Amino acid sequence: MPSLLIEAYCPRHGIERYRIKVIKKFNIKSEEIIPKFRTKPTQGLSAIIIGKNVSYDQIKDYALRYVNETLAVSIINIKLIK
Repeated sequence: MPSLLIEAYCPRHGIERYRIKVIKKFNIKSEEIIPKFRTKPTQGLSAIIIGKNVSYDQIKDYALRYVNETLAVSIINIKLIK
């Protein structure tokens, strides 16, 4: 299962790494992106559910928007890991 590896610099902790799973579903709209959140042990984004025609750039833009809105970190790198 592919996932996004986000490396960010936090002034408090230094370099942090976040891993977000990418799940492709065929029973949703082909261009749709749906976030999947976890509740335990901490709240946060655990996965991104995508339609069959979503590109890597759209996934990356969605993850960038989410991280910029919720966390006070500066992003260093985003990679797609297979």
